[in-house]
Amino acid sequence: MNGQKERLMVLDMLAEGKISPDEAEQLFNAMEEVGDEEPASDSPQHVHVHSNLSTLAALSPVAPVSAVSAVAPVNARNVRMQDLVAALKDADIDHVTMSDLQEIQTHNLTAEYIREMLALGVEPDGLGEWINLRIHNITPRYVRELRDLGITDLDANEIVDLNLQGVSPKYIAELKDAGLKDLDMDELTELSNHGVSAKFISELRNAGLKDLDVDELIELSNHEVSAKYIAELKSVGFKDFDVEDLIELRNHDVSPKFIAELQALGLKNFDIDDLVELSNHGVSADYIASFQSLGFKDMDIDDLVELSNHSVKPEFVAELRELGLKDLDIDDLVEMSDHGVTARFIAEMRELGMKQFTTEDFIDLADQGISAKFIKSMAEAGIKDLSVSDLEDLQNHGVSGKFVRELGELGFKDLKVDDLVELTIHHVTPRFIRDMRSKYSEDLTLEQLLEMRMNGVDEDLLEELRAAGIKVKG
Repeated sequence: MNGQKERLMVLDMLAEGKISPDEAEQLFNAMEEVGDEEPASDSPQHVHVHSNLSTLAALSPVAPVSAVSAVAPVNARNVRMQDLVAALKDADIDHVTMSDLQEIQTHNLTAEYIREMLALGVEPDGLGEWINLRIHNITPRYVRELRDLGITDLDANEIVDLNLQGVSPKYIAELKDAGLKDLDMDELTELSNHGVSAKFISELRNAGLKDLDVDELIELSNHEVSAKYIAELKSVGFKDFDVEDLIELRNHDVSPKFIAELQALGLKNFDIDDLVELSNHGVSADYIASFQSLGFKDMDIDDLVELSNHSVKPEFVAELRELGLKDLDIDDLVEMSDHGVTARFIAEMRELGMKQFTTEDFIDLADQGISAKFIKSMAEAGIKDLSVSDLEDLQNHGVSGKFVRELGELGFKDLKVDDLVELTIHHVTPRFIRDMRSKYSEDLTLEQLLEMRMNGVDEDLLEELRAAGIKVKG
């Protein structure tokens, strides 16, 4: 039961799908068990499970053994097996395992297929590459068509990869007809992956873009630069551009419509860099038209970009003009916008009497966070007609309207800004004043209170107070 003929029959049945790999394994194991009871032999009847194909090919079909008597012997089946063995030998494969046979059966690797591929010059390196060809449905016809197109130097893996990337012989032929004739595998794959069709190439050529290389075609396709886009650019006067110009315009969403709108507004002497700048900074035709309606008719590209960058809106300019600010230039508008000077802010300041303030004054006030509410609180506390410098000093030193009001309630009215700042710096608070009055005298002046806060209260100070006519308690 353990001879070469029986083993060939098992392999044959496995290849034909009559038995499973597990059943074949059981039969081989049974043969080994019988073989263990017989003396070892170097005769042809003793064959290892990993069959030698050159030996198997020489064997003739035999009657089925008892263990598989349910399967009738078929002479044609053995002929096919021997034919496959011979084809595998032609492919330099003379050793297969049961697992290999299962792969061969599963993926329908036939003698005919092997011989056709060998005849076409395909020489896979080992059984694994043959199986890989079948897995990816690489047919002799596919290889033959590649050969007819001049692609003859690809190995088995490269053929599989070309097919996986969707590169068909038809696609290659169309590229050749479009003028791309000496492409290597990488170039074919790149063109296919990026959706570059022969039609796309022909349309670009008709639009005036000739002699494009593979990289340029891929770039144009990736950035959706179509022949229609090029034609529309030409219709608005852009005719002298290269691939990089087209890609840059497309990248920055510069449309022919946008260019036409700019031209209609009188902007005509601009180049590609100008268009990119305008588009990048969100300068639309409507934005330009709105400024033109406000009298800004001689703005160049840099002016428009600067206004847009600093969020200067036409509505902002119109509101300022309603307040009488009509002679503001672009630098003024940009600075006011940057520093948060709104039309409302200016109106509130003017309502508080700040009508003499200039644009720079408003900018300084906004920078220091001086609000109309702050100025109003000072006015209500009796501090009026303040300059920008006064307001900044009060704000920076934390002098509040409440502080001024409480000092007034304590009898200190009509104080100067410098006095208020000094009192705040030295922490002469209303509470401190009340404490000193309670302990020493109700008649203390601000200068004396400052002295007490700065140097403390000692007997010498008290003597000075008495000498000054201050009635000191205790």
